[in-house]
Amino acid sequence: MIVERAAASDLPAILALEDSFSVPWSEESWRAEIDGEDRLTLVARDAAGAVVGVSCFQLVAEVADLHRIAVAPDQRRLGLARVMLVSGLQWAIGRGAHRMMLEVEHDNEAAINLYRGYGFRSVAKRPDYYGPGGHALILERGLEGVDADSVGMWDMEAGEHD
Repeated sequence: MIVERAAASDLPAILALEDSFSVPWSEESWRAEIDGEDRLTLVARDAAGAVVGVSCFQLVAEVADLHRIAVAPDQRRLGLARVMLVSGLQWAIGRGAHRMMLEVEHDNEAAINLYRGYGFRSVAKRPDYYGPGGHALILERGLEGVDADSVGMWDMEAGEHD
């Protein structure tokens, strides 16, 4: 697996990954993520070079936001989301972010467990954010004083952050 910055040429493959979301992002939204200032958009590629995952992050002042992580259904549970999350956290720390925030659907247990394993904690709830009954949990992780090289070991400390 290779994780690297996304390019405009990756847009068709990224849009294909959007099929797994009930409210897919548009090409214009993804183009803004790829081309936007203070943003990091990553793709994960399989051994053949095909895009099998995507993630995007934005830095606003001292807060990094994780906007999206998507992994092809047949590639899930292989660690792709974890690698993209760690890469985004390292990027945010390197850019001076003091914290990272994200929204996740309240019943997406796999994603919630991934984020909690990296020290994210629930700070608020947004009712119906993903549509009627699709509540969002707002999660946050402090980054001040964190060494970017230690990020990959946070999952070993998950119990300490719950």
